[in-house]
Amino acid sequence: MLTAVQINAAKPTAKAYKLSDSGGLYLLVQPTGAKLWRYKFRLGGVEGLDALGSYPEVSLAEARKAHGESRRLVAEGINPVLARRERKQALIQATLVREKGSFDAVAADWRAATAHGLRPSTIRQRERELAKDLLPKLRARQIKDITRVEITNLLKAIEKRAPEVARNQRNHLWGIFEYAIDSGLVDANPVPSIRVLKKRAQENHPALTPDEIGAFLRDLDDRSRLNEQTRIAMLLVILTACRKNEIIGGRWEEIDLEAGEWEIPAERMKNKRPHWVPLSSQAIALLKQLRELAHGSSTLLFPNRRDPKRSMANRTLNAVMERLGYSGKGTPHGMRASFSTHFNGNNEDPDVIELCLAHTTMGKTRAAYNRHQYKDERRELLQAWANWLDKQRKSRD
Repeated sequence: MLTAVQINAAKPTAKAYKLSDSGGLYLLVQPTGAKLWRYKFRLGGVEGLDALGSYPEVSLAEARKAHGESRRLVAEGINPVLARRERKQALIQATLVREKGSFDAVAADWRAATAHGLRPSTIRQRERELAKDLLPKLRARQIKDITRVEITNLLKAIEKRAPEVARNQRNHLWGIFEYAIDSGLVDANPVPSIRVLKKRAQENHPALTPDEIGAFLRDLDDRSRLNEQTRIAMLLVILTACRKNEIIGGRWEEIDLEAGEWEIPAERMKNKRPHWVPLSSQAIALLKQLRELAHGSSTLLFPNRRDPKRSMANRTLNAVMERLGYSGKGTPHGMRASFSTHFNGNNEDPDVIELCLAHTTMGKTRAAYNRHQYKDERRELLQAWANWLDKQRKSRD
């Protein structure tokens, strides 16, 4: 058996060599001078090697103690290398859970990791919902201890008060637990299927008929009834067939009046894809008028009156329609349905119609091969739409 004197006297040579102790324990002396404790064992007929540290950090007595523990495991049919690795992983896991495993900590990390690319309004809404329903109930809990049953009960309680909020909260919880899985804090996502909540009642946005559109345009032309910038915003929603948020959040840098086009960036689009909008001559005239009305050097098309750094309030255009007597008859979003109904009824190319609406009806395979953007066709369609609107405005039949 080895002694401390032998170990200290061992000098490196050109090749590594071993100094044996007993029971498979030996000291490996490297050419670099490093002295490493090793234990060679056989388990199930397969040879294994257990690294027990280096000398003098691990003394002879400590090496023999570690060797004894490894031999005991081998005698029980357990690989000591794997056992040590599992103990280390368990220790790391316990530390991770202790320091980062509370629902509050995981939710905070998830919010920070997923905030990029979200609209400020979306982030504010998410913060409000978490603060109202989830954090008060779950903040101090270890995320690994939260069960599917209690999440289901919590969501059903929220649903009684606000069904849509319950759906949002389920989405938040799903994201938080998926983040916890990726962080090594839990192995499975306990958030229940959306089926635990009642189906959303599908409500289509009311859309004006052709006669009502004509009357509405005439009402908009009465400048005594509303602010000019607001009037232009509403008209652009109708003329471009864009969503309300895409118009009121517009920036001058997105528009090329000479080329007659508006490139809405992906981050402002619902589908997160950039949207090219050909501008009709009527839309260009309105934008030129809006430019003359612009206050200062605002980069926004429709700055908020109270805070010019923000866009027009989301409810403004809905309020306009209500004030002009069209509540229940139509909404700004319903103008897109009017556009679609008009041209589908005239048997126009559905691909062109859907691209104007920033939709796609093509399946994945067809979309992959048909990359034609129909720009000329879209420009013709939106100009035809603007001309048709002018006719409806003039018609009083």
